[in-house]
Amino acid sequence: MKKIILAISILLLTACTNGNSALDKLKEDYPKTIKKEVEMLPENIQNEIAVPKRLPINVKNVSLDVQKNIGNDTINLTSINYRDGKGVIVEVTTYHQKNIEFSGEGQQLTTKLKDGTKVIIVRDDKDGSKIIRWKKDGLYHEIMLVKLTDIDQNYTIIDLVEIANSIYE
Repeated sequence: MKKIILAISILLLTACTNGNSALDKLKEDYPKTIKKEVEMLPENIQNEIAVPKRLPINVKNVSLDVQKNIGNDTINLTSINYRDGKGVIVEVTTYHQKNIEFSGEGQQLTTKLKDGTKVIIVRDDKDGSKIIRWKKDGLYHEIMLVKLTDIDQNYTIIDLVEIANSIYE
């Protein structure tokens, strides 16, 4: 009987601490720039933040931006900004307002994540920025990659889709 109770207790403790493990790892890796900011956010917002497990850049600096509604102080969006220190930035944004809708001008190109989620290609500049956006579990997410034009490394929409796929692994 004691073994059963111990096994159930361990299972419950594991389930309770499994909120957003990628975010926990990010807080651990960047305690000075991320941990304090994240821990100031409500738990439900922390659980919604999209955090990739893989990026196509060698990350040197990470920061978190939080945009609040001026009227009622609710959180509209969170953005995690990854920088390589050489001129490439990857920004992963989660829009926390479930009732928002994005509309584009004209016909937009699309692709899909591994699980079939439709991804809208918002921008795909040859030497500039690339942006994708998708909706999953009632929330919009966006990934933007921006690089200085004098950087030789080329990035594609496939790189952004791979970043998005790593969020759900």
